[in-house]
Amino acid sequence: MTNSPPLASKRPKALIFTGLVTFVASLLFLAPASIVAPILRTTGADIQYQEITGRLWRGSFNGVSTGEIYLGDVSFRLRPTAFLTGAVSADVTVQDGAALGAGRIKLGILSRRVMLSNANVAFDLSTVRRYTLFGIPYQGRVEARDAMVVWSPDGCMRTQGDIWTDVLDATSKTLVNESLLLAGPASCENGLMLITLKGANRQGETQIKIAIDPAMTYRVMASVDLGRADLENNLRQFGFEDDDGVMVFDVVGALKGAGS
Repeated sequence: MTNSPPLASKRPKALIFTGLVTFVASLLFLAPASIVAPILRTTGADIQYQEITGRLWRGSFNGVSTGEIYLGDVSFRLRPTAFLTGAVSADVTVQDGAALGAGRIKLGILSRRVMLSNANVAFDLSTVRRYTLFGIPYQGRVEARDAMVVWSPDGCMRTQGDIWTDVLDATSKTLVNESLLLAGPASCENGLMLITLKGANRQGETQIKIAIDPAMTYRVMASVDLGRADLENNLRQFGFEDDDGVMVFDVVGALKGAGS
């Protein structure tokens, strides 16, 4: 006959577990959100903010900016169950600045994977000053709809959702008196994030492919199949070249602070 361990011997473990749960719950619900500030500084991210309000489980970063881009106010609400899977997760909203929208962010503590899901975000492209598109300052906006992306130290792992932008709309109206809206999906291939945008009007068809690698080096490849040969000279002014009847553009660079 086997004797069962005394009930009293199990109590210390139960008390330790209860105490640990109580401590974590108290930390989440009572600790000020400002304790995140030292952690954020250690990441080296180019992010500034005016103040942090609320508690650790639900708070707000007010007046957030990166470089010279004022993003707005970022509110968050932690999802405590994510800790059980070794991750930190929060529902996030941003408003009153260059960005407007909401989504869910999940960061793997050990895997260092970052997942953005359920994202519906619009961004004002005119706030981007470091970069140009075909030598033209960015204008208009870009929107991500029902987007999801998983990014690891090895690069892009998984994506879904659609991208829409009117970044070339004003330029197209100036050159050919036609509107031009671009849209398309994002995908992953061998660690690269690929975005393929297409659009057309009565003057021709336009396609832009953007590739971003794990080192945050980008490549922009564009092609314009024109219905009128007399418009080719206009595109040459922006760096396009003729490739068997199709005007093409190809440039490589490195992503840095977009606002300066």
